Amino acid sequence: MFGLRTKSGARRRPLPEPPRWWIEYGIGASRRPDRVHTGVCRITRRGRPATRESVLEVLRTVPSAIACPLCRPDSELGLLDS
Repeated sequence: MFGLRTKSGARRRPLPEPPRWWIEYGIGASRRPDRVHTGVCRITRRGRPATRESVLEVLRTVPSAIACPLCRPDSELGLLDS
């Protein structure tokens, strides 16, 4: 509430909120989008924060890109039938 304290008693700022969406890129020269994640998924740290629109575009236009099977961003985006 008032910030966290370190061992020395100094206050430190709370961590920023994670991004809502995350795009993971492959390794190598092409560095194409590989997977998309929700912002809270911690399967990988290799990627960049993204907007909802850019995640949707990657899932629709990059045939090799998949939605993370752990955090299921496709479900949260409403891309799956119920």
